[in-house]
Amino acid sequence: MRFARQWVAGETQEDALRAAHQANARGIDAIINHLGEHHEAKALVDGTLNEYASLLRRMRETQVRGTISVKPTQFGLLIGREYALSRLLVLLDVVRADGRDFWLDMESARTTTDTIWVYDRLLARYDQAGLCLQANLRRTESDLKSLLDEGARIRLTKGAYRETPEVAFATRTEVDRQFLRHLETLFREGRNFAVASHDGRMIQRALELGASTKTPFEFQMLQGVRDPLKDELVRGGHRVLEYIPYGAAWLPYFTRRLQERPRNVVTMMRSFVTG
Repeated sequence: MRFARQWVAGETQEDALRAAHQANARGIDAIINHLGEHHEAKALVDGTLNEYASLLRRMRETQVRGTISVKPTQFGLLIGREYALSRLLVLLDVVRADGRDFWLDMESARTTTDTIWVYDRLLARYDQAGLCLQANLRRTESDLKSLLDEGARIRLTKGAYRETPEVAFATRTEVDRQFLRHLETLFREGRNFAVASHDGRMIQRALELGASTKTPFEFQMLQGVRDPLKDELVRGGHRVLEYIPYGAAWLPYFTRRLQERPRNVVTMMRSFVTG
């Protein structure tokens, strides 16, 4: 955990709340995620639901600005999409009572169809529900059009999961091209969407499009990545949110961060030396 702390708040709720307050003090809202995925036992799903309900209560008590983002497979999507929806609706009502946004993460491509099915039904219950889409997936162009027709709120990312060439674009150039294409679609047709990238070129394009269209949007970035840029965007009057993960199951998330950017490996190795 000592080496993961740049990207993970810690293992407990108190760790996450501390990181959220630190973000709030910099003018940044928090999006807290309790780590864990691929639950196939209902006891684990119930534990996750209780954890998030407790977290929201603590966020309310300690006056954290921000909300939560959850993974569908934490809530039993692999057991069945109807079951996952039933659990997520319970949590959604807790979020709605506080008037907070609600974000649903996207996971690997094998769960995309079921995740969108669940999201459609969450959106029907609460229009502040948002969904992550991944620019690297070939299907995203079609998914984005359908979702925007329904009034969806979208978080656009490049995508962090390893996928086969049949379902995903393989090169950075292709993924960047798709991200920019979807970004322009969001500025034409989206509402209160999120640009979730640390790539300066994507952020600059979002700033240009935002200045010319006046479409409401926000930036969402991971904890521990490009903190000076977050502060610069806040000073420029833009809404910025920091994705803050916590929990005992931090290793898969930490591993994805290392795979996603080779430079992260250098940062980790430096921490071995400097502590």
